[in-house]
Amino acid sequence: MKTGTDKTAEVAESHYVREIVGVVLVAVLIGWVISHYLPARPAAIDAGRGAERAKALAELNAADAEALANYGRLDPARKIVRLPVTEAMKLTVKEWENPASARSNLLQRVDKASAPPPKIDFE
Repeated sequence: MKTGTDKTAEVAESHYVREIVGVVLVAVLIGWVISHYLPARPAAIDAGRGAERAKALAELNAADAEALANYGRLDPARKIVRLPVTEAMKLTVKEWENPASARSNLLQRVDKASAPPPKIDFE
């Protein structure tokens, strides 16, 4: 014969089992709803899109190589130019032979580059 505590333990165990099964079923239901009712995933990359992306990457790499190897004007209003990397390295080594003047020149260039652009009066 079962005592009162045995029956209580069985009832508690059955409640735990029901709760665990319920939680698992709710999680499965939520996963099913998310997979069926949310917007569809983007299509896989096909050969055409792959070629388009490869072309864009090649153009970007060519522009980067051109920017690293050639002179250019970045901001004509502030007189900021782009130097090739090799020339910039040579100038940096030459300039930093005297660290005090190089630091003051660097700070001046930072102030010049970060200054607000000149205001244009349209009236």
